[in-house]
Amino acid sequence: MLAIIGVVCTMFYIMFMSYYVEYYKKGNHPPAEEVYYLEKLTRRYGTSITPEKFAEFIGSEWNLFVAEADEIIKMAPVFAEAGIYSFDDFMEGWDRELTEVESKSQMAIYSTEANMVGYKMAALKNLESNFDYSPYTHENPDSFYHDLSEKERKRFDESIANGEHRSILSYWTYFNTNDYAMFFSVLLMLSVLILVSPLLVSDRSGNVHHLQYSSKLGRKVVYRQFAATLLSAFALTTLLILIFGAVYGVNGTYLFWNSNLSSDFNIGIYTVFSLTYGGWVIAMVALMYVLALGVSAFAFIISRFSRNLITLVMKLIPIFAAIAYLSVSVFNQLFTMLDNKLYLLLRVFGAEVYVCGVFAVIAITAALFVVRKEKSADVG
Repeated sequence: MLAIIGVVCTMFYIMFMSYYVEYYKKGNHPPAEEVYYLEKLTRRYGTSITPEKFAEFIGSEWNLFVAEADEIIKMAPVFAEAGIYSFDDFMEGWDRELTEVESKSQMAIYSTEANMVGYKMAALKNLESNFDYSPYTHENPDSFYHDLSEKERKRFDESIANGEHRSILSYWTYFNTNDYAMFFSVLLMLSVLILVSPLLVSDRSGNVHHLQYSSKLGRKVVYRQFAATLLSAFALTTLLILIFGAVYGVNGTYLFWNSNLSSDFNIGIYTVFSLTYGGWVIAMVALMYVLALGVSAFAFIISRFSRNLITLVMKLIPIFAAIAYLSVSVFNQLFTMLDNKLYLLLRVFGAEVYVCGVFAVIAITAALFVVRKEKSADVG
């Protein structure tokens, strides 16, 4: 089973999760450059920033950027052909209709040969725009309240009063981590099903349970099987979290561990609680354990009422689809408002905790009921 899980995890990672590791800081896109600047900002000022310090940072970084751009423009022939000899010349044509040669020069500023200085420029401008026009500091914040309930608005005002919005955290870091964790939760639940589901089926398909029931331990063996199911799910969850957490750790997002999610840079994200990036990650891990234990208990029940592996697999296909949907609903934008489907459905702060808790309690209680009923069940 562990060998099968290893193959499944490898294929699943390559197909759905590797992107979030390989392209977090790579590729030709402004978000990757934004992460670079925000990491630099965090190392210099800590987890939060004032408007004055941010303006100072943007100014110094822009001067470095212009100096780099000037050097590249001087060396690249495509700019000379367009009559561009400095970054100031380049910016003069930014807002007007360009000739074909000028258009080529505009594209060249984004190329690897030009060290992608165009993306650096876009990243700096995006950061400045997000910070200056944040809903938290907008001159008319009521324009952002029209879809919020009284409780949600109170939480919004609380985040402003606490200065959470001055935290340093890129939306790219948030969404990258969010999507990686969401896919991992689906993989984790699939792995738990693969590991624990065949436990009772393999015994019953070979009538091994008859021998178990006639032993000194008797039907109490089912209690131990259920305990082994939960323990196996817990151990597997721990192992996979350590492995995939270490893989994702190469991104270096731990630098933002103490940064609040309600950041001006993490635009559009409003949390139901005051959460740091690290607290958010820990909450996801805790809920993964709860959900995995519930899934293992549910798999134990399905295994008990399956006569062979074929009938087990036929039952598990729709069950996995439902569990995968539940995992996505729970871990996609955990503890946020507005785009969190689970929260929008229930309108309860911390709805994900209640859903996972109720699911686990019901599954484990039902499994214990099945174990208890096994004392008087027909062995045939």
